[in-house]
Amino acid sequence: MKKYKLKKKPCILLVFSISILFLFTFNVTSSRYMGELEGKAEDIVAIPIISLDNPTFTYTNKKMLPGDVDESDFFVSNYDKDNKTNEVLMKYYLKVTLDSEIPVKVTLTDKDGKELKLLDDKRTEEYELPYDEMMKTKYHIKIEWDKEDNNYEYAGKDISLTIDLIAIQVVDGDA
Repeated sequence: MKKYKLKKKPCILLVFSISILFLFTFNVTSSRYMGELEGKAEDIVAIPIISLDNPTFTYTNKKMLPGDVDESDFFVSNYDKDNKTNEVLMKYYLKVTLDSEIPVKVTLTDKDGKELKLLDDKRTEEYELPYDEMMKTKYHIKIEWDKEDNNYEYAGKDISLTIDLIAIQVVDGDA
């Protein structure tokens, strides 16, 4: 077998080249890593704020008689108790749930006295809730029991009515 002798000069040149390549690669990687460590990022998240006088307007265990009418006001606003306003574009609707056997008529009106039509699933249409400006909308609810509808089966029955405020954030393109 023939033995090959490595020449000293090309070996030193090869080791030197690999060392230079290693040092160059290490410095570039190290400086990029250091730059990432030294970087700083801040992110601010917009806060949605919407409120009903109470989270849910509830009218429970009320005793009514034929011919009775009960009325109440409630408000929807886009700011909190510290007057911090909503920061995102939102839409909302009101959902009315009547849990009663008593034949009452529920009427919901806006601040101008215009009756709000309830859709098939007993909710209003959607309304836009602005941001960066304070808004408070008054609603009025009227519960009536026709005095002609006085069946004895309704005696002692309670009326339970709930109004839920459902809010949805508007995503770009949904407006």
